[in-house]
Amino acid sequence: MTALEWLEAGVTASYGTVSEPCNHWQKFPHPQVLLLNYLQGATALEAYWRSVAWPAQGVLVGEPLAAPFGR
Repeated sequence: MTALEWLEAGVTASYGTVSEPCNHWQKFPHPQVLLLNYLQGATALEAYWRSVAWPAQGVLVGEPLAAPFGR
């Protein structure tokens, strides 16, 4: 399934690595950190950025300014 298919199905945003096959854990979002930031009002981009140790190793697709829980 491609990222475009996820977006067409209604996903707001997703983050994935851009260099393979190295699957270092630092390249992927930490779910608890991601959700905590998102639920506290951060945008999707901010929440993903804060939850990934190596953000330069990935790409965000979708709506980066989505903040449904923003104040």
